[in-house]
Amino acid sequence: MGVQPGLTHGTDGGAPAPRGARALTRRALDRLPSSRTARVFVLVAFVDAFGRGFFLAGSTLFYTQVIGLSAAQVGAGLSIAGLLGVACAVPIGRAADRFGDGPTLTALQLWRGASFLVYPFVDDFRMFLVVACLIGAVEQAVGPIIQSVAGSTTEQGSPVQAMAFIAVARNSAYALAAVLATVVITVASSVAAYVGFVVANALAFLATAALLTRLRLPRPGDGGASDDRRDRRETGLGDRLLPFRDPRFLLLSLANGVLYLHVPILSVAFPLWIVTRTDAPRGFIGVALVMNTVMAVALQVRFSRGGEDVARAGRKQRAAGAALAAFCVLTAAIASVGPALAGALTLLAAVPLTLGELWQSAGGWGISYRFAPAEQRTYYLSIYQLGATGVAVAGPLVLSTAVVDHGYPGWFGLGAVFALTGLAVPYLLGRRAAAAPPAR
Repeated sequence: MGVQPGLTHGTDGGAPAPRGARALTRRALDRLPSSRTARVFVLVAFVDAFGRGFFLAGSTLFYTQVIGLSAAQVGAGLSIAGLLGVACAVPIGRAADRFGDGPTLTALQLWRGASFLVYPFVDDFRMFLVVACLIGAVEQAVGPIIQSVAGSTTEQGSPVQAMAFIAVARNSAYALAAVLATVVITVASSVAAYVGFVVANALAFLATAALLTRLRLPRPGDGGASDDRRDRRETGLGDRLLPFRDPRFLLLSLANGVLYLHVPILSVAFPLWIVTRTDAPRGFIGVALVMNTVMAVALQVRFSRGGEDVARAGRKQRAAGAALAAFCVLTAAIASVGPALAGALTLLAAVPLTLGELWQSAGGWGISYRFAPAEQRTYYLSIYQLGATGVAVAGPLVLSTAVVDHGYPGWFGLGAVFALTGLAVPYLLGRRAAAAPPAR
């Protein structure tokens, strides 16, 4: 987990510590997981996120300038694809439990890569909708499988810590991809460059599929779990519906989804509010986004510590609710002050928003790992993820109409929802926190 300040590696304890880029590189490597499998999977996550982030930065240009779609067509197509992804996530999660997370994730990456390679040949809305749905059908299923694989790559460490490393890798990749995409758009604004965004993403998916074949992950039927799986298959429909019969588990998923609103807030509601309702300098939006990324990369692993204890995971989500409520109050206040103070408040508001993100993710990982049986882990994780998935699809519309358009009442109301949701999570866990089995 890194070395303590002042300690050096090697036989000569008095040797000078490396400086500059060398020191940063060594420090980053020291913080990586110790097992080879975990390190390879961190690389998988980085490559996957880099390709995805690179494409997203130029996707609007590709859709409008290459395919020739209107903004309404792009929005409608992606919304339909997103809804299809919600419907397919849980069945794909069950398939992963049956055939193995590794083979399933490899197949999904190949599917995504092949689908993106079709995009450059699309020239009308109908074909765009078909390809978007092919991609969207598997998009929402990837997250729970990644979480399940991350848990499988730990040897004696915490699966929550493993997910923290994955989150750091993905955030770093998104930031790097955004910078590179900005350079490409600036110096090579052409149809070929926009097609390059799509091809690069496809190649990243294919590269991760190749890397996944190098992972040694548990297969279904390995060890003593085979009898449990056989027993569970024999129970049929009742077993498949078991998580849906647990109202507390579903409410915890919903609570996690509410707290997950920080994602569309950062990408949609916050910038929209700053631009349309405040006097803050527009450039401060970009600075706030950079602050969010830097804080997330620097603090994610630290904030995830102890998340494998479900009681602490519940407290982390309670803290997330409080932080996001504070963000809402600060954001509402930006509209009532002059440009200089509004800019300062914009940057200040980014701090509790990021803290809420870190606590929400760490708490959600801990809770979902604890209540997902090993033999059905991806299935349970997929169901738990439904709350966040629904927010990802509906959040931008809900936030823009129910919060931004209503001004102060909208933000104060959202803050109250965050605070109450955070308080509800430890209550919903209740005795389950004490009775929960160790995370696996």
